[in-house]
Amino acid sequence: MGCVGFGCMILNITLFTWLTDPIKDIRYLRQPTPLTEKPLLTKIWYSLCIIHNTRLIGTNAQVANIPPPFKGTRSQFLWRRLQQLLISLALLDMIAYFIHSYQYFYKPGSAAPAHLYSGALGYLIRTGCSGIWLVRLYLLLKLSYTVMSMVAVATRFGHGNPEDWPEYFGSWSEAYTVRRLWGRAWHQALRRHFSHWGKFVVQLLGVPRGTWLSSQVQVHVAFALSSLLHCMGDLMLGKEHFGRSSLFFAANGLAVTAEDTVIALAKRFGLGRVGGSGRPSRVMRILGYIWVYFWFTSSGPLYYSWLFESGMASTDVMRYSPTRTLIMPLIRHMSGTQ
Repeated sequence: MGCVGFGCMILNITLFTWLTDPIKDIRYLRQPTPLTEKPLLTKIWYSLCIIHNTRLIGTNAQVANIPPPFKGTRSQFLWRRLQQLLISLALLDMIAYFIHSYQYFYKPGSAAPAHLYSGALGYLIRTGCSGIWLVRLYLLLKLSYTVMSMVAVATRFGHGNPEDWPEYFGSWSEAYTVRRLWGRAWHQALRRHFSHWGKFVVQLLGVPRGTWLSSQVQVHVAFALSSLLHCMGDLMLGKEHFGRSSLFFAANGLAVTAEDTVIALAKRFGLGRVGGSGRPSRVMRILGYIWVYFWFTSSGPLYYSWLFESGMASTDVMRYSPTRTLIMPLIRHMSGTQ
C-alpha cells in the first residue's frame, strides 16, 4: 500500500498547494469562524482533517454524489455498521473460499474442465468469476471504511459524529451506465482531485465550460489521474508491472465517451425517457444494467488478469476462514461426502 499512499500524497500536495488554498477555500460548515481567523494550532489540526477527509464531508467543498448523512443516534450508527461489518466479512469469507476452491478460474494456464469454458455456460462462468473478483475488491474497501467509521464514532475522535461518516459507496441502483457507476455508485474518495484537475485542464485548453467537450475532457483527465495512481499500486508487485493496469482506466474513459454519445443521440430522438424529469424508462435502465455488467466483466481482465499471473488469487485476505474450516467440512460430513 506504500506506493498507493505515495501517489495519494503527491495528489494532495498538488491539490492543496497549486490548485486550491485549503485555509481560505475550505470551511467546515459547523464552524462559523473561517480557518484564516483561527489560531495556528487550530489551523494545523483542521488542515490535517481536510487532508484525510478525502470526500471533504461536512465542508463547503464536499464532493458531489455523496450518500445522505446518517440520521440517528451514535448507538444506532454503531449497530448498523456492526451489521454491515459482519455481513461483509461473511461474504468476503465465502468469496475467498470460492476462489481458493476453484483456483483454475483465476490462474492462467490452469487445467479446468473443458466444458466449463464452452458456449453460453462458459461465458456466464467466466464473467461470473470476474464479477466475484470485483465484489471482493468492493468488500475490502467497504470493510476498511466501516472499521474506521466505527472507531471514530465510538471514540468520538476528531470528527466522530455519525453524520460525518456517510456510506462509502452510493446506491448500486444508480449504476445503469458506466459514468454513473464510477460517479455515483463507486466511492468518491478521489473526486476532489479529479474535479479540480479536470477544471484546470479545461481552462488551460480554453474549452468552453458546460459543453459536451468540456465534460469529456474532465472525464479523461479523471481516468488519467486514476490510472497514474493505480500504476503506483502496480509497483507493489514489482517494478516490471508498472503501468499494467493503465489500459483498464483508459478503456473506461473511452466507454464513458461512447455511451455519452449514444445517450445524447437517444435524447435527441426522444428515446427511452419517462415524463418531463428525463429519467430513463425501466426498460432502458435494465438494458443499462446489462451493458454495465457486460462492460466490467469484459474489461475487468485488463485490470486484474496480470494480478492472477502474479499469484494474487492465491493470497488469503483472511487469516481464519469459518467457511473453509467449519461450515464446508460440516456440510460434507452431514451429506456423507469427503
